[in-house]
Amino acid sequence: MSVKKFLKLKIKSITIFIIYLFLLCLSSLFNININYIIYIMIISTILFIINLILSYKNFKNLLNIISQWAKEPYNAPPDIIKDSELSEVISYNYKNSRENLDNINIKFSKLKDYVTIWTHQIKTPLFSLDLILNDDEIDISQAKNELFEIDEYINTLLSYIRLESSSTDYIFEDKNLDELLRSSVRKYSKVFIKKKNQMDFKKTEKIITTDEKWFSFIIEQILSNSNKYTKEGVISIYMEGTKLVIEDTGIGIRVEDLPRVFDHSYTGYNGRIYKKSTGIGLNLVKTVSENLNIDVNIESEVDKGTRVILDLSKILK
Repeated sequence: MSVKKFLKLKIKSITIFIIYLFLLCLSSLFNININYIIYIMIISTILFIINLILSYKNFKNLLNIISQWAKEPYNAPPDIIKDSELSEVISYNYKNSRENLDNINIKFSKLKDYVTIWTHQIKTPLFSLDLILNDDEIDISQAKNELFEIDEYINTLLSYIRLESSSTDYIFEDKNLDELLRSSVRKYSKVFIKKKNQMDFKKTEKIITTDEKWFSFIIEQILSNSNKYTKEGVISIYMEGTKLVIEDTGIGIRVEDLPRVFDHSYTGYNGRIYKKSTGIGLNLVKTVSENLNIDVNIESEVDKGTRVILDLSKILK
């Protein structure tokens, strides 16, 4: 294969040499001794072949050097192509490939960790549902509650996968904030009642520019957490200037856990004690909020409650 490539590169030189030999033959027409002509042709041909052989060896050696470096481009490029466009292109492509591969490995590792935790977490409502369905008298209300929890786990997993996908798209439109909030509150009304939690929703009368599906995802994740760690308490939704506040009177978050609540797979003290957290919900809230141009922050005090603050100043109409 390398011989064919070499001959293609040398096709012009070979053509010129053939023309040169042809002209030497024609020179016999000018009464030049044919023996001299043959002698020159033989010497020229030998020298040309030697040159081709030496050039081929150099060409093959160069190919081997470049091919070896192309397999290990993290090493310094060989002197023959150092600072050339070829070495820059190969180095650039290698760097991008390594970065992409590293990102894929990181995402896969995170997904693997999350799915492992998620699998253990979803076993609880599935086991509870199995017990309910095996009772002589099936508690329909309790069964629906377990199904709702299973649905929540599945939706969170699907949202996580969609968010990690490069094809995730956002459709930004002007939306009535109160309508979005009411829709999410209605979705969680039954689980609020189950935990005997009251909802204090104060109208905002605001219009925001956002993606309806993903904004609702943020609100529902926050409401789910508030309800999860609050019992016989109050969950409030209200505006403070340009900031939307979702506040609960639940168990709160320890001060040492607050700086890391948005970290991937971090469950903190509450997650370890109550074993209800996958450590992914708030991480998704943070990621989606950034994509929607919303700043999110959390304030909390143990045994007094938690305030999740969404700064909507950049998306308010």
